[in-house]
Amino acid sequence: MPKTIIQSADSFLQIVKIVFPKKIHKLLEFGFKAVSLQRIISLNFNARSSITNPHTAESKIYRLTKNLRFVKLFPKLLLKLNLISDHDIIAVDFSDFGGLQVLMFAKQTKSGRAIPLYFKIITYPITQGSQNIFIINTVNEFLKIIVPLKVKLVFDRGFACPSIIEYLAEIKVKFYIRIKSIKLVKYKNRTKKAKQFKPGKYLVSAYRLKNFSLTITPPPQNGREPWYLISNDIESTAEEIQKIYYYRFEIEELFKDAKRMFGLEYINFKKQHNFKTVLWFVMLGIWLHYYLEATVEQAKTIIKKCKQSFNQSITHYWLEQIRLAIQLPVLNQIFIKDG
Repeated sequence: MPKTIIQSADSFLQIVKIVFPKKIHKLLEFGFKAVSLQRIISLNFNARSSITNPHTAESKIYRLTKNLRFVKLFPKLLLKLNLISDHDIIAVDFSDFGGLQVLMFAKQTKSGRAIPLYFKIITYPITQGSQNIFIINTVNEFLKIIVPLKVKLVFDRGFACPSIIEYLAEIKVKFYIRIKSIKLVKYKNRTKKAKQFKPGKYLVSAYRLKNFSLTITPPPQNGREPWYLISNDIESTAEEIQKIYYYRFEIEELFKDAKRMFGLEYINFKKQHNFKTVLWFVMLGIWLHYYLEATVEQAKTIIKKCKQSFNQSITHYWLEQIRLAIQLPVLNQIFIKDG
């Protein structure tokens, strides 16, 4: 018999609990109800929607955001929940959340929205190292978390710098990075700009390294320039590489959902750690949505329709369905009581 939304959400939470010590299970349940299951109006408002006593609610949300264990333990769920598999394609990009610059890793799904997996926040001005070092260190952290899985990483052209590309090539992770049209590469002992190549795939040297593929996509009809994609993937065809990069845009839709559907666009976090904890619980909510998709039978037809358009948010659908599932029993009781 197909599960209801509430039953599936409870089953999902039981799996999640395995990663966390029993001492913080009650706090985990509270964070799940207050943040993962609903749009965030404010932390105190969301807390009071889960706990009737306002003082208890505010105390609990304070303890939730101050608990350091959640941020440390959430990454363990990537493998526990089977969120990532061998050869998955992971988009990597920055996004601004109320002045906090978040470097996000998200799995491409080819269905409109990427699945968030891991993030780290960079603070400007950088007092030690550089942004490139921060990116390299964060990539290294992410790859260690998912060991022994091998994945492919996709970046926009803001990441096309020698130190990042040399690092990715050195550790032998498959990567795909968009470069500028004026970037110089070496092809058949001749140095040329990327824009001087016709659409197709070429074996070139660039960034002081050899054996890169340079893929130029056909010019789009909207008048914009083609994509110029550098990669250490020399086996895939130009069409396959173009498709890999095309779905990078799913991470942009993910950012929109986190900000607008979950409300993170409208909240200013004074403390970075508070935001980290809340963002992990928001990601947990998004993971729940994919779990519901697999376990709630009556939703499959509508989910299929949502996936046919980048403009329709699965997150919006599930947040509304969860809200109704929670409120309907109460509304029914009121209706029966009032006759």
